[in-house]
Order: sequence, then structure tokens, then C-alpha cells
Amino acid sequence: MADIHAGKVSVVVVYKVDRLTRLLADFAKLVEQFDKFGVSFVSVTQQFNTTTSMGRLTFNVLLSFAQFEREVTGERIRDKIAASKKKGVWMRGTVPLGYTALERKLIVNEPEAVTVRTIFNEFLRLGSAHSLQDWLRENDIRSRAGNHFFRGPLYTVLRNPHYLGLIKHKKESYSM
Repeated sequence: MADIHAGKVSVVVVYKVDRLTRLLADFAKLVEQFDKFGVSFVSVTQQFNTTTSMGRLTFNVLLSFAQFEREVTGERIRDKIAASKKKGVWMRGTVPLGYTALERKLIVNEPEAVTVRTIFNEFLRLGSAHSLQDWLRENDIRSRAGNHFFRGPLYTVLRNPHYLGLIKHKKESYSM
């Protein structure tokens, strides 16, 4: 941008409008800031600029379509993830202790599953995560990474619906 205080014109030039932003609200804030500092906006590949009322109208129409496209794409992705989870498909992320991800399914990893069963059995016997943490440390039972268990990760294991054979998506639970 040129220095407006030196009497030069300041212009923001972009290749395509929807590469700047796809949200109308964001664009409105940008234009407000541009106006505040006397900056105009021009697209190289699209024939309009924000110095004219027609240019602003065209720009708003293009941004409306860009925002619509972004929202529709997001809906499709969310719907695909929900449909996959409904079929019991593993959709990436941290694989829970006791499982291995193979071909988009969670397969029981028996050596780790022994640790998971021990965690649940000892939690039921001891009645608290604090006591469980101490017991696991005393018996040198460690996480997948070889670390001693802290209460946070223990609570994560104890609350994980995968150990009930479920995959959660938002408020719904599906069989694995």
C-alpha cells in the first residue's frame, strides 16, 4: 500500500475476490477499515473495484456466492462424517488405547487391551482415579507411549465410549 499521507492513492489488489475472504461479515469489516484509511480495493481477474457503487454491489454478490459455497461444502463434509460414523467407520484422530486403526476400522490390540481391562477392573475395585493412578504406578503399568498414567488420561480412558463398542458423533452414538 502507498502512503496516503504523502498524497498517494492506496489500493489493495487481489487476484480473486473470494481468496481475500468468503464471509460477508469479514468483508464488511475490511471495507470499513479500507474506507477509514482511504484505501480502495481492486481484483485483477474480476472487473470491478470498490470505488464505485456498482463495484461494491458486484463484490457483495460474489461474496454472497462464495459464502454460500463455503457453507454448503461444510454441510457436505459434516454429513459425510456423520454417515461414516453411523456405519462404524473410524474417521481418524487419536486411536484409543487398546485399539489399532486398520482400513478405517478400530481393531482390538490385545496387549494394550489387557492394560485397558486392568484399568477398568482396578478402578471398580479401588473406586477412585487417584487410587488407580497410584496402583498403576506401583505396578509399573504404562501408557502406549511408555509413560506413567496421569489422572487426565485415565479419565479419558474411563469415559471413552469406544470401550462400550460405540462411536460418538455430536450427541449420537453408533455401534462400531
